[in-house]
Amino acid sequence: MNRAAKAVIFLISFCFIWLFPCSSYGTAEDTDSDYFDDFSDDAFNKRYDWIIAVDSLNMKDYMNYKGSQLHPIARERINYRLTNRFGRERASYDPVFFEELWYHDCSPIGCRKAHNLNIDAGEQGVIYFKPSKDIYANHCAVANTTVRLLLDCMLKKSMLSCVIVPDEIFAQVQSDLGQFGFYSQEIKPDTGIAATMHIMLMSQPSSKEASVYYFKGQ
Repeated sequence: MNRAAKAVIFLISFCFIWLFPCSSYGTAEDTDSDYFDDFSDDAFNKRYDWIIAVDSLNMKDYMNYKGSQLHPIARERINYRLTNRFGRERASYDPVFFEELWYHDCSPIGCRKAHNLNIDAGEQGVIYFKPSKDIYANHCAVANTTVRLLLDCMLKKSMLSCVIVPDEIFAQVQSDLGQFGFYSQEIKPDTGIAATMHIMLMSQPSSKEASVYYFKGQ
């Protein structure tokens, strides 16, 4: 190979690396770092104006007596916090206890509201169901909680960007949302989507996502 040919190959290789600096050169350590940043407080603060965080807990001994028709009971404890996205000044960035919801299987049986949901119109946020050992048995409660919180956000005229659930219950939550009128739908250019509400469902780790739409009467 002559010197001119070597020079051309070197120039092409240099341009490729310079134009595509992130292509397939990441290490396993870099990948792990990116994954954790996806769900860190700092990442949420940069992407969203508010975060609603939900803890799922099994009430193991509550209403557990012979003949009880309410046991087992799951509790969804809901907090929200505001962020400083785009340099916004807030009165407080601390989490605020919003409400608790109780479920027996897929049926809501109780609600205790502690504060108003003080999020602003025109902003956008996320609902984040925290991974826990109890949440895996309560995927239907997660679906119902999602719909309730979506309506709360809509009343505030604030946009729900996505709902994040643990990967292990992603498929179950997507299916359970059908009980409340939310279904997956293929978008076709000639028909569009005749739906009034929409939920973008995402998994943690971020390997799955699905759009579900509310269709009245289905």
